[in-house]
Amino acid sequence: MSRRHMYLSRRQVLAAVGTVGTVGAVAGAGTSAYLSDRETYTNAATAGTVDIDVACDACSAVGGTLAFGFDDLDRGAAGTLEASISVESNPARLWLRTSCPPETDPLGDAIEGSLTADGTRLATGTLTTISRVLATGVRLDSDCLEPATPFDLELEWELPETVSDTLAGESTTFVVSLVAEQCRHVDEASVADPFAGVEPCAEPPACVECPRSGGKRIASATFEYDGPGGPVGLELVRSVGTSEPGRTVEPGDTFTALLHDPPDIKGNADFDVIVDGTTIGDFHISCSRPFGPGLEITDGTHTLTVLEAVDTDGNRLCEVSN
Repeated sequence: MSRRHMYLSRRQVLAAVGTVGTVGAVAGAGTSAYLSDRETYTNAATAGTVDIDVACDACSAVGGTLAFGFDDLDRGAAGTLEASISVESNPARLWLRTSCPPETDPLGDAIEGSLTADGTRLATGTLTTISRVLATGVRLDSDCLEPATPFDLELEWELPETVSDTLAGESTTFVVSLVAEQCRHVDEASVADPFAGVEPCAEPPACVECPRSGGKRIASATFEYDGPGGPVGLELVRSVGTSEPGRTVEPGDTFTALLHDPPDIKGNADFDVIVDGTTIGDFHISCSRPFGPGLEITDGTHTLTVLEAVDTDGNRLCEVSN
């Protein structure tokens, strides 16, 4: 995964709760509870035990593992999922890691979100990206958590209106695991990361070059607005078919655009990028010229960078040089 793909850019606050359900139980668990779930479990540590209380909305909580399920979503749905975490016995340090995403997860690749722990943003991007970034674990507290003091975990999410209607009926699950260590008798210099031995997620499937034959097209792309300062008005206008809705962006904002959604777009359609009324670039969904992650679209002042792109067969496009 390139530096571009790992970049954690800023996101605007998402609003309006969408339809979210819990999909299945956490793997390996014999039982699970759904929706407004609450569980207290004991986390054994070398210096003693820590009782952790977890209460979450629209999730499954089993033994310190939280699963947030998504299914039957309409384009444009958005919301915020919350979990309240507290240590119940002794002051403790707290770590979190995500489960690696499956090799193929169309809905996870489409849902955009941001994971925040007690006001600190941990990662942002698609659910797939967040899962990969945090799979080796991260410590949540800056100092030991005091007993019975709530620690909030929030997952803000949105399924953009621009995603393909082929996602209808798809489902996905976002999974995080928690580990706590008692602070008593363990000074900071002796603290060991409980996830130190966890391997990073396997690399995603090999990318393909932007197809120039066979009738394939660029299906969608994720862009980042690099600046200069904003807010600025940004439009993506197709030469045929419908256009993307206009939006207001600031440096670091990302968004995913649907570039080909049959039967609306046919042939070698152009796609113009317009910032504050000025066209800063255009390209072709037919790959008549190189297109993929790393491509910068600029007029010398305003710049937009392609972070990810997918063709109409669902293949991830390889990086390109400008």
